[in-house]
Amino acid sequence: MPEPFNTETGRTSSSAPYNALTDKSQYMTSSLSYPKDLSGNEAGHYIQFFINEQENANINFGGGAPATVSGSQMGGGGGTSTLSVDRAPTKRLASSIALYMPATVSLQQQSKYGEQEIGGAVAAALSGSKAFSEAEGVLNTIAETAGGVGGQLGTSTSQAFRSALDAGATGAKAAAEISSGKVFSNRMEVVFEGIERREFSFTFKMMPKNKEEAVNVDNIVKTFRFYMAPSFDPKGETTSSRTFIVPATFDIEYFYQGGRNNFLNRIATSVLTQCNVTFGGERVQFFKPLGKGAPPVETSIELTFKELEVITREKIKEGF
Repeated sequence: MPEPFNTETGRTSSSAPYNALTDKSQYMTSSLSYPKDLSGNEAGHYIQFFINEQENANINFGGGAPATVSGSQMGGGGGTSTLSVDRAPTKRLASSIALYMPATVSLQQQSKYGEQEIGGAVAAALSGSKAFSEAEGVLNTIAETAGGVGGQLGTSTSQAFRSALDAGATGAKAAAEISSGKVFSNRMEVVFEGIERREFSFTFKMMPKNKEEAVNVDNIVKTFRFYMAPSFDPKGETTSSRTFIVPATFDIEYFYQGGRNNFLNRIATSVLTQCNVTFGGERVQFFKPLGKGAPPVETSIELTFKELEVITREKIKEGF
């Protein structure tokens, strides 16, 4: 016999793993989930999306009153911060979204390296500096370095002259290099420039089994869309205000039977940058009307999140 379904929470009354987490968390009092028997899906694996709303946001979307959050009691934030600017305070909403675990989840981490030119004079100076640091042969080193700098500067001066000549007589530089059979080129060195902020994409295909679950899917889609959007500053007139309150942030966690799955990477507090929704599948199908319209039998949602922090060794050691 099917378990009772709560249309407000989108969950059954089962005491299985998902509800075990619910009982321990003050932020799960009005959570949404798909499927309704999420606790039994793939042996208790699921993804939890917690929502952090700015304290001065203009409009709230269900979920009751926000609950203040400090640190990382349940979400993906916390640990060693790499943020350089303090952000406006946020509150953890009472509502959250729990969805089934996709077949695969991916992690991509990229470091940025660029190539920089090292001119002749700089190369000679660096070479001289290294030699000068040697304890032995100081006088000989000075003489050798001076000669080296002179040679490098001569080459650089010649190159500069060719470039200047080329500006007045197009092709002069190329002609000189062709005639000599030599082409001057500065040294190129690879330089570390930083690391990319990680992005995470999730695709969920939801095919509700009944009208109640279809309503729950509709609420899930609207909740994601609602909190990724900004609101007008409530201090001004919404019809003429030019000031936005920035959208909510999200903490994302991988769970197994009510506890964090530490074999999968943690995700730092993120913003939702893209939300694509597709209604219907191979053919058009809808449930019978429920008052405001007929809910679709199939809904797919594609979500892309970007972390606010850069992930350093310190963050990786903490599980990110």
